[in-house]
Amino acid sequence: MVGVGAVGFVRGLGSVLCVVVALAATTAARAQCVLPYALTNGQPADAAQVMANYNALLACLTPGGSTNAIQYNAGSGNLGGVGPLADGQLVIGSTGNAPQAQTLTAGSGISITNAPGSVTIATTGPATGLYRQVMSGTPTSASTGLTNWLNQGTSIVSDSPLGLTIDAPPVGTTLSLVGRYGAAPTPPYTIKALLGVTRNTNSYNGVYFGWYDGTAKLHIMQYQSVNGGASAIGVGRWSSATSYVTGDFQSANNAFSQPIWFQIQDDGTNVSFAFSQDGANFLPVYSVAKASGYLGATGYSNLIFLVDPRGTSRTFGTVLSWTQN
Repeated sequence: MVGVGAVGFVRGLGSVLCVVVALAATTAARAQCVLPYALTNGQPADAAQVMANYNALLACLTPGGSTNAIQYNAGSGNLGGVGPLADGQLVIGSTGNAPQAQTLTAGSGISITNAPGSVTIATTGPATGLYRQVMSGTPTSASTGLTNWLNQGTSIVSDSPLGLTIDAPPVGTTLSLVGRYGAAPTPPYTIKALLGVTRNTNSYNGVYFGWYDGTAKLHIMQYQSVNGGASAIGVGRWSSATSYVTGDFQSANNAFSQPIWFQIQDDGTNVSFAFSQDGANFLPVYSVAKASGYLGATGYSNLIFLVDPRGTSRTFGTVLSWTQN
C-alpha cells in the first residue's frame, strides 16, 4: 500500500520512464533489450513493475567488457565485450562463439607490422623476376634458424639487403671453415638454399652447406674454386671445422656459375645432397642411410652454412634464398 504522495511520485516517475522507454525503444531494439512489463502512457503504474523495467533497462545497457572494449550482443538481453585490442589486433568471427581479438598471421613472403591504429602488410620477396616462383623472402639469421657460430674467430655476420652474409678474413693456407648453424627441423624435410660467394682467390675459397652434429663433425656439400682455378662441387666429411677427412663426391672443375642452389634432404631414413642452376630442377650427387652416414643416426641434428676463407682473399658468403618443405 502506498500513500497519495508516493502514488503521485510513482505516476510521475512512470511517465518519465515511459518516455525514456519509448525513446529507448528504437535504440534498445538494436541491443535487443527486453523489458518484463509493457507500460502505456496514462496507465497507473505499479512501482514494482516500473522498477523492474528500469533495472532491466540498466542491465541491458550496461557496457560489456572493460574500458575501450568493443561490445557485442551476448544473448539474453546482455552485452558482452571483446578487447581492449592491442596494436594490430582485429575482431574476428568464430562460428557459434563470441568474436575474438586476434592478429593477422603472415604467410610465406609476407611481412606484417602492427602499430597503434594500423596494420602494414608487405611482400618480403621479389614480386617479379626470373626466379620469382622459387625465391623465398630475404633470409635472415632468425628466419633460417642459423643463429649460432662455429669457429667464428674475427668473422662477422649481417642480415644484408639480399640475405644472411658471413664476412670472413683470409686465413692463408690453414684449413679453417667459419659457419652459422641452428637446429634441424623434424624429418621429413627438404631445404633449398641459393648461395653466393664473393672472393678473389688463389686458393680454395668457397661456401658449404649441410649438417653439423653439434659437437665437432660435419657432413657438407661445397662450392669452391680449385687452387684459384675453375669452381667445382663436392660432398665431404670433416672431423672438425679445421680438419678435412675425405670426400663422398667430387665433380670436375666445371666452373659452375653462381649463385648456385644447394638442396639437402632428410626423409627420416636417408640424407641426401643435390644442386641446381635454376632452382627447380635438382641433380642428386650423394645419398646415404642416416644410420650408416658419417654423422650417425642422431648426428644430423643441425643445419650449417659455412665459408672457406683460405688464401689471401677476404671472403663473403651469402644465403640469398631459403625454403623449407
